[in-house]
Amino acid sequence: MSASVSIIIPTTASPGRAPLLRRALRSLQEDQNHAVVPIVVVNGSRFVSDILGELKRRRDIRCLYVDKASHTNARLEGRRMVQTQYFGLLDDDDEYLPGAVPLRLAALTNDPSLDGVITNGYSHDNGQDRVQFTGFSACQGDPLGSLMDNNWLHSAGALFHTARVSTEYFCVPRSMELTYMALMLALTRRLQFLDVPTYRFHRGTPESLSAMRTYYRDAPQAIRQMMALVPPTQVRRRLLRRYAASLHELSDLERRDGKLWTAWRYHLKSLTLREGLRYLPYTRHLLRLTVTLRLSGEGHESH
Repeated sequence: MSASVSIIIPTTASPGRAPLLRRALRSLQEDQNHAVVPIVVVNGSRFVSDILGELKRRRDIRCLYVDKASHTNARLEGRRMVQTQYFGLLDDDDEYLPGAVPLRLAALTNDPSLDGVITNGYSHDNGQDRVQFTGFSACQGDPLGSLMDNNWLHSAGALFHTARVSTEYFCVPRSMELTYMALMLALTRRLQFLDVPTYRFHRGTPESLSAMRTYYRDAPQAIRQMMALVPPTQVRRRLLRRYAASLHELSDLERRDGKLWTAWRYHLKSLTLREGLRYLPYTRHLLRLTVTLRLSGEGHESH
């Protein structure tokens, strides 16, 4: 059976990720009723030599190593390796459910005008599966509005027509990269949304990107890049509200880290926006803390 689908899997191939990666690969090669080409992109220096060697020796996958430790860049490098008619994504700690590939493939082949298909999935936490997105069926009628409520693009939840979703869609910010990609897709491509769970998203796994502080520190710039895509006015207004919220969240993060003057900088920046005026009461909290630190002689901020 010839393969027409590639699935890109970025990984650090570190000791903690190896068993998760094996589970992800099994999910692509069992119960899919279709030949799949996994493209595993090992990135950074935390890999285990034996694991990388094993991946390179396997004939049923394609493996690439890149020096740069970046999940986002690894996805881009993986996209450059795609040679099949269709492709998708999968984080190394998640898994496809049985029949995911043929279900998505059928949607694309039945309607050649489609550029991609987006599906629902399960969020797995404490041994239990819960549907990832409620009200997912509403995305078809209003993908842009739905995106502002909740990012419907999970890495494991899509299949794309290779010729129509180029590497351009993978030149994304370091933070909120899938939201940025979803916005690009909603603005420029024809998508079909299927409210069928086709993947399992495992929460709380080691090295989770969403838990990294840099993700939140890069969020304001990511939102600015989304606004640069020139979305409709209503979407732009909602992005502005989210931008102000991201500045406030950063201010609070810096405050909790003891970097009070940096917290002030982000807070004052949020107040320059009409959408940020709702955070004005937070000023009293910062002011009270500033006075307390000054009186105690702890006003110096280390960098």
